[in-house]
Amino acid sequence: MPDDLREALRQKALAEIALLDTPPEREFDALARMAQRVLGTSMASITLIDAERQWFKARCGPLAPQTARGPAFCAIVFETEGRLTVEDASRDPRFSANPFVVGAPHIRFYAGVPVRARQADGSALTIGTLCVLDEKPRETTPADLDVLMELACVAEALVEARAVALRAATSAEDRRLAVEGLERERRQFKQAECMADMGSWRHDLEQQRTTWSDGVFAIHELPVATGVPNGEIMNFFPEPDRGVFLDAVMRTLETGEPFELDADFVTAKGNARRVRCSCEVELSQGKPVALIGLIQDITGRHIMEQELLRIARTDDLTQLPNRAAFYRLVETHLGKAHTTGSDLALLLIDLDGFKGVNDALGHAAGDEVLRRIADKLRAPYLQEACFPARLGGDEFAVLVPSTVARSELDRIVRRLLRDLHVVAEGGGRIASVSGTIGIAWAGEGPCDRETILRRADVALYEAKRTRKGTAQTYSEVSERRVVG
Repeated sequence: MPDDLREALRQKALAEIALLDTPPEREFDALARMAQRVLGTSMASITLIDAERQWFKARCGPLAPQTARGPAFCAIVFETEGRLTVEDASRDPRFSANPFVVGAPHIRFYAGVPVRARQADGSALTIGTLCVLDEKPRETTPADLDVLMELACVAEALVEARAVALRAATSAEDRRLAVEGLERERRQFKQAECMADMGSWRHDLEQQRTTWSDGVFAIHELPVATGVPNGEIMNFFPEPDRGVFLDAVMRTLETGEPFELDADFVTAKGNARRVRCSCEVELSQGKPVALIGLIQDITGRHIMEQELLRIARTDDLTQLPNRAAFYRLVETHLGKAHTTGSDLALLLIDLDGFKGVNDALGHAAGDEVLRRIADKLRAPYLQEACFPARLGGDEFAVLVPSTVARSELDRIVRRLLRDLHVVAEGGGRIASVSGTIGIAWAGEGPCDRETILRRADVALYEAKRTRKGTAQTYSEVSERRVVG
């Protein structure tokens, strides 16, 4: 197909979904924020490309509402309808002089994938992109691109939902003119409910009775013939979500403000689900007469989001929490320790002799050593109370909460030092690895995440200087020696 014809079709598809220059929408904004958080970049956007410009339906970070199309990175994804990754734009001859590289927002890293709109004949046309950007160069992994592609699928579902909604609005006006159209509309609504795992409900405030659409019965796994179990509706929500839902309903009745929330849910057959509930007040002559809303089964989406979060917070090689996840954990426990006046410790572990394993036996053997070390850190005497992580390379860490006394920590550290001694062999060669540990306690003066990590690092340096394969607890004396 000629390029000019393909461009015309893309612009027609973009016009038909009527997304350009629309107000911000929560779902699109949430998707952009998720891309930003999961990939750890400073910027992310859902971008639509028209004939002259790129316009951001959702954006995170220092991005203008729109820019010219010519120099836009996203325009390349739009025109080629394929992925684009730029790990360092300042060193890439295609982009080094780009105004968005030499000027604001100073793009160095870019990764973008197409967002497509499905046509009536089943084909798909690119209308924009989902992309992440950063002011710092970085490498792109296949996992990063897989995450972007999966999130782009969610963006396409949102676009499709909007297109369906627009088509439904047009059809509704036509059906209003003919009585026979009402039945057709009802059937289409039931089909949409089934496809979206969604249903609608209405609670009459005067009669204190609730009615459900067929979709709500399906979500509850109840036959329509049994009727609505009016006295037992809230029993499908386990605590604490039941209380959260009831509190939200009371606020809506008091303030008139609608709400939307996600909650755990157990069906009549005992199956656990995740649902999204919305609620608003129905008025008649200015007075509230009912509560109306939707309930949607989002179990699949919730599982996918949780898995994406797990992947983003897990070190792929060892399956331990990664640096970012560990830092969040440290900050959480430091906050609890500060509130309760309790103490906690951080163990910083550096492997001795690990480079020798890689040099003598190869990187595959080195990876196996790291997995073995991770298994040691998952031993029951650590796993029951402590929180291990891999910070990167041959550096590990363990957070020891306030439930572990200092005297008990001494025993744990002695055993850990023994367990960290690992012997690797292959090809007739042998190489051994041990671990050196730096220990820092949060209770030793004012302490935030950076402080306790620095103290543990100082203690680690002192231990390695004195004797590798040992442990050292931080003290101000050792810090003055390191600094001096």
